[in-house]
Amino acid sequence: MGIIELRQIGENNWKAKYNGNYGVYTINITKDGKETVKYFCSCPSDNYPCKHIGIIEEVIDEEMAIRIKQERSRRLQVKDLIKDVSVQKLREFIITQAKYDREFLNTVLLEFASQVKNAKGNKYSRIIQEALESILPSDYGYEDDYYSEETLIIDVLDQWLDKARDCLCMEQYDEAILICKACVEEYSQWLYTLRENIARQFSLEYQTIPFRIMGETAEHIDKKELLDYCLSEMKKRKYDDTYFYDNFNLLLEELAATVDPDAFIVLQDELLAEIEDRSSLVAEAVLWRKINFWRRIGNSDKAWTLIEENMQIESFRQEAVERMIEEQNFPEAKKLIYDFLADCVTEEGKTNERHIDCTWNEQLLDIAQKEKDVLAIRKLAYGFIEDYFKKEYYEIYKAAFSPGEWAEERERLFLLYADKDNYLNHSAADLLAAENDAERLINYMEKHLSLRELEEYYNVFATAYPEKTLKLFRKALIIYAERNIGRSHYEYIHAVLKNISRIKGGKKAVSDLTADFKIRYKNRKAMMEILGGDKKHS
Repeated sequence: MGIIELRQIGENNWKAKYNGNYGVYTINITKDGKETVKYFCSCPSDNYPCKHIGIIEEVIDEEMAIRIKQERSRRLQVKDLIKDVSVQKLREFIITQAKYDREFLNTVLLEFASQVKNAKGNKYSRIIQEALESILPSDYGYEDDYYSEETLIIDVLDQWLDKARDCLCMEQYDEAILICKACVEEYSQWLYTLRENIARQFSLEYQTIPFRIMGETAEHIDKKELLDYCLSEMKKRKYDDTYFYDNFNLLLEELAATVDPDAFIVLQDELLAEIEDRSSLVAEAVLWRKINFWRRIGNSDKAWTLIEENMQIESFRQEAVERMIEEQNFPEAKKLIYDFLADCVTEEGKTNERHIDCTWNEQLLDIAQKEKDVLAIRKLAYGFIEDYFKKEYYEIYKAAFSPGEWAEERERLFLLYADKDNYLNHSAADLLAAENDAERLINYMEKHLSLRELEEYYNVFATAYPEKTLKLFRKALIIYAERNIGRSHYEYIHAVLKNISRIKGGKKAVSDLTADFKIRYKNRKAMMEILGGDKKHS
């Protein structure tokens, strides 16, 4: 196990392959100086960031330190080498390198493709098409029979979309549009040819970002031409059941609002005519697009009429209920809710949970509060906090009890939460924190020690129990440092140390623990640099 490959693919971007317990992982890291601003790893770890990010960060830091040292000592620079080389020799070198190194080829294309003149069609289409087709399964750590839920990124698309943003900033609007169109057309076609379980692994951002850039560019180009392009392009089969299709509609809505409103409405009516079930999710999406568009162009009456004509759709009925609540028409609002819920009961008398949205209970709770119906408030608010603590509903629930009643109910609720406690559910601690019960909360933390949770709750009990709080932090930090390596983890440890130094006796505790870490982990260069960078803690 270990690093198979590490290479720099951009000024601030690095890509690595790591041989781990479950295969080869793809790792991408974007740096801003010494700080990591973006990272990705295809491993199945639940930790975020995973340990592999830290490992690669350390190697990158070491590599950059070596480069800086070499640059300082190196007498002969690249600029000196090529100073007397002929233009023809440089061209031959670039052509040869691009022939065998696809990363270098893409760098050249990113820099010079915009200078191509009189190209037939979109000059970026073939470039992006060939770049995508050159991607191999091993580039992303998957084989034909492999499926993972991890979201994957595509270097070539990231680079071209960054180039489109650069063109936008430099007011090269036509170039930005051409790049975005090529990304949409070629990436959609590439996905269309892949097996579904592989295609769905790639980030949905690639189906969204080009449309955002085109939307930002629209104010500076011919909107009608872009609108016509969207209307024509989105009809291609390769966009069916993709986010491309939804984003085409979003961009069309934006363009049509000022260019051709009728074109957008006609398109949505054509889509509705093809849908038999007007209660389906597909019909709902189309109808909402019409409603939002009517509202966008200031025709709220048509929007509301469309809602009233389609009350069979749950979200439409909820909107109608919301309006009745605002008008204080509570009986009619409750009738609309209960009629819908009644329709969700099966012949066996059971509720079809698939059709139940918690919004109904939120609206019923809102009505109960306005009607001051205490029993209804208790029942509805409890439904929201029965499984997990939610502060907003806890406060509503608590307010529905007298102080004497609440003391008993609070204890019952605590025992309910404590019985469900796990690494995902911290409801018992949330309740004690909300009740400001410092003694019970610190005892609870001692039994369920976790650095993240300790950091979340220590303000409740640190003032009353500073010594015990510092002991818990020391123990938790030691465990965390043993299990995690990498700059991001060391910076987190450093941030925690800064926080606990404010506790009574905290400066000495931090100084002692820092000295301990400097002995234990003297070979962790990044940790020594980070811990040694703050003289207050040394």
